Amino acid sequence: MDDEVKRIKIHSMLSSLPWRSAIKALKYALRDKVERHSFSPSGRYFYVVRGELSDHIVLDDVFCSCMDHYLNVVIRGKRRACHHIASVVIAREFGKIREIEHKDQEFLGILRKIMLSEGMVIDV
Repeated sequence: MDDEVKRIKIHSMLSSLPWRSAIKALKYALRDKVERHSFSPSGRYFYVVRGELSDHIVLDDVFCSCMDHYLNVVIRGKRRACHHIASVVIAREFGKIREIEHKDQEFLGILRKIMLSEGMVIDV
């Protein structure tokens, strides 16, 4: 039964995406491009999907820092997720997430580094 639920979950996620995005989601998930950065002792975490041009931050299955998520999920409401979120879901189902542990003191530095790779301006 678990395999059936896994297949349905993945199929549902991929079928909600344009085919090129679905291919990217599978590629990122199955080629170890998904990382889970966890921080101790707080227990905070976020995912990073290492894309072709930049890295993107994913918070659970609801938020991604990419422009596609902002435009097509948040603003236009055309989809429920971008391919980065789909990558996280698929990688989690297949046990393909690379776990990276940090101390809480490193949180802002790690986050800043990833945001800079996305081209975000940081003024802190």
